[in-house]
Order: sequence, then C-alpha cells, then structure tokens
Amino acid sequence: MALRGVLVRAAVACAVLAVLAVPAVPAAPAPAHAAGAAGAPGAQRPPHGPVVLIGVPGLRWAEIDPGVTPRLWRLADRSAIGDMSIRSATSRTCPVDGWLTVSAGERALSERRRHFVCELPEPPRREGAGARVPGFAELAAANADSPYSARVGLLGDAVRAAGGETLAVGPGAALAAADARGRVPRYVPDVHALDRADLAGAWLTAVDLDDLADLYLAPPGGGHGADGGAEDGGAAGQTPVPVGGSHRLAALARVDAQVGRVLDLLPPTATVAVAGISVDTGESELNAALLHGPGPDGAGHHGGFLTSESTRRTGLVTLTDVTTTLTRSLELPAPPGAVGRAWSQRERPPELAEAVADLVGFNTAAQVVESLMAGFFSLLVAVQLLIYAAAAVTLKRLGRRDRHTRDAALTLTRVVALGGAAFPVSSYLANLIPWWRAPAPELALPACVLLVDAAVVAAATAGPWRREILAPMTAVAGVTTAVLFVDMCTGANLQLNSPTGYTPIVGGRFYGLGNIAFATFATGMLMTVAGIAHALIARGRRRWAVAAALVIGAATVFVIGWPGLGTDFGGVMALAPGLTVTVLMIAGRRVTTGWLLGVGAAAAALLGLMAYLDYRRPPTERSHFGQFAGQVLQGEAGPVLTRKLDAMLGSLGNWQLTLLAAGALVFLFAVLNSPTNWRMGTLQRAYEHAPMLRAGLTGSLLTAVAGFVVNDSGIAIPALALTVAVPLTLSACTWVLRREGPRGGASAPDRAGAGADAARA
Repeated sequence: MALRGVLVRAAVACAVLAVLAVPAVPAAPAPAHAAGAAGAPGAQRPPHGPVVLIGVPGLRWAEIDPGVTPRLWRLADRSAIGDMSIRSATSRTCPVDGWLTVSAGERALSERRRHFVCELPEPPRREGAGARVPGFAELAAANADSPYSARVGLLGDAVRAAGGETLAVGPGAALAAADARGRVPRYVPDVHALDRADLAGAWLTAVDLDDLADLYLAPPGGGHGADGGAEDGGAAGQTPVPVGGSHRLAALARVDAQVGRVLDLLPPTATVAVAGISVDTGESELNAALLHGPGPDGAGHHGGFLTSESTRRTGLVTLTDVTTTLTRSLELPAPPGAVGRAWSQRERPPELAEAVADLVGFNTAAQVVESLMAGFFSLLVAVQLLIYAAAAVTLKRLGRRDRHTRDAALTLTRVVALGGAAFPVSSYLANLIPWWRAPAPELALPACVLLVDAAVVAAATAGPWRREILAPMTAVAGVTTAVLFVDMCTGANLQLNSPTGYTPIVGGRFYGLGNIAFATFATGMLMTVAGIAHALIARGRRRWAVAAALVIGAATVFVIGWPGLGTDFGGVMALAPGLTVTVLMIAGRRVTTGWLLGVGAAAAALLGLMAYLDYRRPPTERSHFGQFAGQVLQGEAGPVLTRKLDAMLGSLGNWQLTLLAAGALVFLFAVLNSPTNWRMGTLQRAYEHAPMLRAGLTGSLLTAVAGFVVNDSGIAIPALALTVAVPLTLSACTWVLRREGPRGGASAPDRAGAGADAARA
C-alpha cells in the first residue's frame, strides 16, 4: 500500500506538471438559458415540452419488429436509433446499476452487487404525491467511494435546481429521478396508473418497464436472482433459468403496449428516449436506444443513427450519455460529474429494416468477439509458446541433420515465426471481411484471421527479398505499422470488434488506439524502422536512415497522441524512450540518461500542450485528454490515477499473458542468445549481420516496459509487444543459421556473402 501511495503521488505530480505547463483557461460558460433557469422554483418551463425516458432492461434491436412490437417499430421509424453500450461499474449491468448510472451520469453500482446479487429495484416509500428511495444514502456513499466516484442523485438535483420537477413511474425510475436526498417529487407505481395530469406537471419523467427482466431476476430482497448473479465468477452452481420463446414474446408485447400508452398521453412537443437500461439475463450485449422529439436546437430527432462524442461511432452511444442527453433536451447545462455526451444523429439508410439490420449485425460482431476473446488469447498464448518450444528443439538438433533437412526445418521455422508475428495485425485486417454476416460467425472470425495471416506471410516470403536477413521481417512489421496507421486516420474501424482491439460491450474504449493495438503498432513501427535503416546503411546512407527513422517515428507519435486519432495519452509516454534509443542506435550515437530524460520531458510537455488544447474545446467536444486535464485542474485526478494503477498491478494476475511475456523473454535471452558451436549465441550472430536489428529490438523492449508502467492494461503491453518482436527476431536468426550452418561451416560463397553483409552493416 505504501508503494502504491508513492506511485499515485508521483503520477499526480507528473500530470499536474504536464497540464499546468501552460496557463489554464476558464471553463466554458454555461448556456444563457441554463444560467437564467437555475435557482428559483418559478423558473420557466423548457420551451420544447417535457422530456421522457422509458427504460426497458434487456431491450435489443433483434427483438423489435413490426409484428411483435408495432408501436416501438413505428416510433423507431420516426426517431434516431442506435446500439447502446450499457457497461456500468461492473462487467454486467443489472437493473439497479443501470438506473443508478442514469442518476449519476457516471458508471455506478448497487451495494448488493458487491455480493454478486442481481435483482430488480425495490419499490420506494410513498410520501404524499412523491416518494423516497429506501437506503439511498447508503447507495450514494458506496458510489462516492467507488473507483468512478459516481454522484448518485445528480440528475434529480439538476432538474430541481433549474426549478423543475421529476416524475418517476416504477421503482427503477425512482432511482434515476431521485435527488441527492433520495426523494422524487412525483411518483406513480406503474404505467397503468399514469395519466396526463401526472405528465403535465413534470419536466422530466422516467418510466421503468421491467417485464423482460422480470422473467429472469429476483424481486427486491429475494437474494440471488434467477440468473445466478455470478458476477465475475461469483456464486457457483447458479445459472440462468431458461424462459420459453412464447413467454419472451408475450413480455415484449406487454412492453410495446405500455410504451404505446405513454406515447398516447404525451403532447406532440415531448422528447422521448427509449433505452435498454440494463441486462435482463446474465449476458451483457448492446441494447437498443432511440430518441424522438424536437431537440434543444430545433433540428429534432426524426430519423437517423444515434451517435455521441463519447463513442464517435455512427449508431453507437453509451448508457452514461443518457443523463447528459436528458439535461440537454431540457436545455440545462451538463451536470458537473456527468461524463457522458449528448446524443445526436447522423444519416442512416432510408429503410428502417435495413438500418435495424445494421445495428443487429454490429451487436452480433460485438457478442462474438466478446465470447471468443478469452479463448482467442488462450490460443495466442498456446501458439506462441508452441512456436518457441518447437524452435528451441529445431535449433538444438540442427547439427544432427543433413543439409537438405536442416534447410527445410529452418525455412518452416521462419515461416511459422512470421505467421506468429503477423497474427495480431491479421485480427484487424479480418474485419475487412464481413464475417459477422456468416451463418456461423464464431467459426468465420478465426477462419478469416488465419486466411489473412497466411496472405501476409505469403507476401513477406514470396519475392526475391526473402533472401535478405531482415526483409521478410520488415515486410510483416511494415504491414502491421501501415494497417494500424491508416486505421487510426480513418476512424479505427478495424480495431473495433477485433479480438486484439476493443469491443463496445467491455466499454473500455470506443475510438482511437487501444492498449493492445498500441503494443502491436509501436513494436511493428520500431522493427520496421530497423529494417529500413539496415537496408539504407548497407548502401552507405546512414543519414537517410536516421531521417527515415525520425519521420516515421514522429508520424507515429503524432497519430498515437493526437485527440481524435489515436488519443492515447499513455502511448506517447511509453513510445518516447523506445523511439529515442532506436534512433540514437541507428545514428551510431551513445545512449545516455540525459537523452532519455530530455525526451521524457519533451513528451510530457507535448502531452500537456495537447491536453490543454483539447481542454479549451467546448466540454461536450472534449476527448478524454481534455477531460483528464480538467480533472487535474480541479484536483480530481487522484481517483482516476488510482484506478489505473490498480488495474495495472492487477493485470499481473492474468497468468496467461504473464506466462506469454515470460516465455518470450526466456526464449529470446536463454535460447537465441545461448552459446552454440560458434561459442556465440545465434542472436549475437544475427546482430553481426544486421546491427540495426539490435536497435529495433532494444527500442521495442524498452517501449514494452514503459507501456507496462504507464498503462492500465499492464502486462498486456509487454506480452503483445513481445508477441510481435520475438518471432520477427527469430525469423532473422533462422536466416543466419541457414547461411552459416550449425558449426559455422558455410561454403566459400556463403562465407563471402556473409562477410560482405557484415562489412556493409
């Protein structure tokens, strides 16, 4: 704990220095309407009419159609629609968590979730026309102390401060609409008791339709729900109770009828949001969301795909966006502490059926990747370790084989090594193929990855360049670099729903460069630079080699760090020392501590400048760079850094990735670098033929270590970096073994060629 405290204080100090390196500017002023509306109960009503949120746990687009849910279908045809990531403070958002997240505008959780219980919200206690949520103070305290510091009651307080009142229909809605004291001014127990008079007096109405969740979950106080409530490996032996299709269809029909009743009671000027507020079973996926109404700017939401600055994805929004969307629809400022962004709309296909099919397909891709991710990484670890073991055996037995058998074994080893290094980039390129539309997408995805991997390796080994020591390695590394560079410049679409990218179900990142992709991208770039430098220096053009390294490295740092492209704060800090070492070694300069400290300071200043520029943008347009700058300036960065430090240290508990990183290092330094009949390790012999290999590998290892320290993904950074760097290094070592033989007994032409290569290097 003492070490953690020291690290947190050091991280906060560095962040403050980086952000405060330039003068701060005042936060953007609140809109004029909001300023005038705040305060007195006599403030005027919003100009566009009431705002209504209808929350339906478990509502998904795959189940909305004109036959079963005609009212929802017709409403969707006149609304902006999208998939919604419902991730809250836990990996599975139960109804209480979902409604509390709407209340706080930040990822929240119920106190019972600490005991792996998933249940329906408890009915509030009536107080006149309103009600009070039982145990609300305990919920607020638990969330204030959570890693996200969620302020439960934020939404209700924002409406009350503007002079308005909230109406809650149902227990879950009371959680969302209550103020910080846990009180709702107006409360109706269910939709059937609702009338126009109730709606007429409320600025904001929240409606809880829990018919789908009621099929699976326990009532309040009922202990574990029927879904078993096994959050992250919780209570064992409890599984979801299967519910027949007819029961599900009947529940959907009831939800549709209740939505229709609410719509019939509303005036034409009302803004209506319908959202699948949480899961209804034990499985998390993307739920349905739609928004209909005039909108605060008068443009309206009458047809299109939903989007927000939180995701920067057409057709994708988040649960935390709901709070800001509701307050913006009321023309109120975003409540302090709400991290979401207001929903807006973009163009969609003219036919609703086609638009819904796109949303269903996107959810299918996210579900498949989420379900296969654990197995994918297990397979990746197993394949990589198998490559290392097979290569170690092959290298050990080379002297016992005839030349033809030895050459065939080394050629195969080189191809397999290149295939292992190309595996991460192949998982991104596979998204160019619409595998999610296949009848069996769970099989189509790995098949596409293997197909693309084979194509990349074939391109790297097919031409005359295959005879060069670093050319095939450079080809694979270059493809990795180019693919991720272009992907970030075009919206990072290949990383989304990729096994080595990120998924909206997990909700860790929605745009830019993911942590695992960073490890792949940075390593690929450094090894590419090494290969290019080797070719240029061999032709006597060291200055060109240094210039190429600087240009490629600078472009990489820019695309990683720039808000709206990579938007990876930690990536710039992690890459800076590795790139510096690689460039210095290419230039033939000595690597000193002064160089590393100077580059580190420059990187911190650059990040501070980018965060400052992002902070100057309107709050609704800031990326997490600007958000973090604001947290530092307001003294709220400590919990964020603590959460990331906990995640980094906790990543060491991922034994698979830890084993992968350890196995790669052992193979690199104990197998490839072990003495042979040359009395020198194979890796050292490879350095003699291609000194720039040492530059790329050293820079990659340093970046991997720095990435582990500054990134919340922790051990995943070095594990994936080594997954690329070590097989690429092995491919160069097999060239040396094939050229010189197991005892250094190369033929005269081979020896002459090797000597020429070394002389040029």
